[in-house]
Amino acid sequence: MSERDAFERVVASLYDAMLDDTLWPATSALIDESCGLTGNTLLICEGPQDDFRAHFVGLCHRGHRRPDLEREYLQVYFPIDESIPRFRRLPDSSLVLVKSLYTARELKTSRTFNEIFSRGKYRNGLNVRLNEPDGSHLSLGFGDPVASSGWGSSQVNMVTRLVPHIRQFVRVRQTLVRAEGRATTVTALLDNSRIGILHLDKRGRILAVNDRARSILRRGDGLSDRDGLLRAAGGRDHLRLERLLAAALPDSGGTAVSGSMQLSTRELKY
Repeated sequence: MSERDAFERVVASLYDAMLDDTLWPATSALIDESCGLTGNTLLICEGPQDDFRAHFVGLCHRGHRRPDLEREYLQVYFPIDESIPRFRRLPDSSLVLVKSLYTARELKTSRTFNEIFSRGKYRNGLNVRLNEPDGSHLSLGFGDPVASSGWGSSQVNMVTRLVPHIRQFVRVRQTLVRAEGRATTVTALLDNSRIGILHLDKRGRILAVNDRARSILRRGDGLSDRDGLLRAAGGRDHLRLERLLAAALPDSGGTAVSGSMQLSTRELKY
């Protein structure tokens, strides 16, 4: 399978898992397979810099969830993990080697690095921190490479390309949880009256809307529907909207990928 085919398979699986989080383990396994990894993690941190809480969305090894390692890390190792303050200061979307977050001395003495990261196969992994609009941040962890030669350029490129799609997956899941739509289909999601939903194809054309989104578009006070496409009233706002749609609905190279969008005249979240 080509890199492009592998990438498209993962993206399509991520979009399916957005509407049904029971599909995440299978998607996680595809990420490992496509990137040549032993496992991957999603960790959400919330709260102020000096007193934040962390909880896992998932720690998986080749598609198998490891709640035992999740609990152990959060309860035992997270409070003493020397890398956390350095990780918190990283720029958004900056991909770093896990070991680069520890000093030379800590690489020898850190319980986190030498105990749970060794058992979890993350000592030679990659981490990336992603800022979220609500002030929280998302940590994506990509486990040790399977190949003994370490990270290759094609692997790093695949990870880099997948990061924004995984961010979108988490954002959509969080939005659905807040809207009481944890596990649903597109049809059921459109019946949700708590949020405005647009169902878009990969070119950004509107396939379906729910009643709340329809009323927002009819008012035309910021957003409208013109020839099946979303339009923002102001020129700058429309450019921002186009950027949001381009990020949320990337060209999938022919794969039938579509998505649902939460609609608000103040903020758009894919």
